[in-house]
Amino acid sequence: MKETIFEVLVYLFEHYIDVGDEKVIEQGALKTELLEAGFTDNYVDRAFDWMDELTALPTTEVENYVGLTAIRIHSPEERLRFDVDAQGFLLFLEQAGIIDSTRRELIIDRAMALGDAILTVDHIKWVALMVLFSQSGMEGHYSQMEELVYGDIPFELH
Repeated sequence: MKETIFEVLVYLFEHYIDVGDEKVIEQGALKTELLEAGFTDNYVDRAFDWMDELTALPTTEVENYVGLTAIRIHSPEERLRFDVDAQGFLLFLEQAGIIDSTRRELIIDRAMALGDAILTVDHIKWVALMVLFSQSGMEGHYSQMEELVYGDIPFELH
């Protein structure tokens, strides 16, 4: 049995990302498919809640933050949950211009909402991909993130 919200979300993203508006899938049918794929009812419901919260997040364009020298300090709970590489990867995404500070905060929020005890680079990659996909005007950034998720580009913290 597959036992995390993260696994449900990745499954949904990989299997339904290319489903256009013309082929809307009813949530009950989708839930049945997920249960048949081995996900538990509890995690499927929690993944649907996670997605509902993601779509409720702001999608407005924000000003470009290039040149700001502010540094994000993680809370004690975030430091316990994000492994060092995940923290470094978030910083990398921001410094590379793939995300801005607003998207960083959305990624942190959605990653923390996964409920996993430890959040790794893989968690951050997928959550960032989902956040960027959900945000209008972020298509170029989404493409860059997609390359990091599906490409053979390893991330190593130096």
